[in-house]
Amino acid sequence: MRLDKIEKAIDLTQVQVAEREIAKLRRQISQLPQSSVIIKEAAASLARLDEENFWITLNHQRLEFLRSEIKPLFRTVSEADFKAMRFERDLLEFSLARLSEEKEKGETLKEGIVEQISELPLSVSFVKAEESLIRAAQSNHYWAKTDAITLEDALDELNSRLGPLMKFREQQTGPGPTHLDLKDEIYRKEMVEFGPQHESVSISRYREMVEAMIAELTAHNPILQKIKNGEEVSPGEATALAELLHAEHPHITEDLLRQAYKNRKARFIQFIRHILGIEILKSFPETVSEVFDQFIGQHTNLSSRQLEFLNLLKGFIIEREKVEKKDLINAPFTVIHPQGIRGVFSPAEINEILKLTERLAA
Repeated sequence: MRLDKIEKAIDLTQVQVAEREIAKLRRQISQLPQSSVIIKEAAASLARLDEENFWITLNHQRLEFLRSEIKPLFRTVSEADFKAMRFERDLLEFSLARLSEEKEKGETLKEGIVEQISELPLSVSFVKAEESLIRAAQSNHYWAKTDAITLEDALDELNSRLGPLMKFREQQTGPGPTHLDLKDEIYRKEMVEFGPQHESVSISRYREMVEAMIAELTAHNPILQKIKNGEEVSPGEATALAELLHAEHPHITEDLLRQAYKNRKARFIQFIRHILGIEILKSFPETVSEVFDQFIGQHTNLSSRQLEFLNLLKGFIIEREKVEKKDLINAPFTVIHPQGIRGVFSPAEINEILKLTERLAA
């Protein structure tokens, strides 16, 4: 993979990229086990690499020599951190895809890398020390770099700082304790990315930016003034306003407003009316809490265990924004009873709860 990247960089006259990868390749070769019989037998081939001139003019013929004569020697490598090595290989493959302008492949590889990073457990002190980089690397902003050298610097940083931590990755290999990293999930949900540069701010900060912009525009924008006065706006006016707000920082869209105000169903003009104080929109957490309070108020004979289950279910729906029937017999609900909802409620009560969850998730 590294040889392929060097070759591509040379073909594209990306001299700095090629030089960086050549330096890494030379370090890899220097770490081959010198006591190995295979390495000793290849002494003549390896001696060619000691000549500095070999690397200065690394043409296609010499690259082919490295592929045919040197690459097979790496089968002697043992006792290596193979999880770290796999992570480095994925980073290398991603950078090669970017270099080759294979956008779809690069995006797929990026998603795989981000998934690996997301599996690093912040409960481990060594991992916790790299929390800022771990969080940054899961944002689109981190990967939106267009300069080749800046991207290479970022990938090298990921490899050097997170590669050694890959052995701590959390992977489910069978039944065992369930780890719920709700803090990380909450953190992710409390951030919003916007604009062509993928800026990232807290949801509360984004709301402030949105409300400040709309307050400023309302003074002279006739469409906003109509909305403020309680007048109806035409579809064309709504589209014009949407385009205006999206064009300027903080690049407001309906999807971003849904995220910022935690309401998945409201439409663009409803959010504007809410911001201008004309209409009150309840957030999804508020709606869920209200529905559960009504349900509990209508069922006054619930036991403490049932109330505990409903409270857990409410938090689960708020966090995940959805729930399926199968979820209710798995963790975290099995903490309350090994059979989940089946061990806490009767079949008739379960049907009631399912209708409630379907209404919220609709």
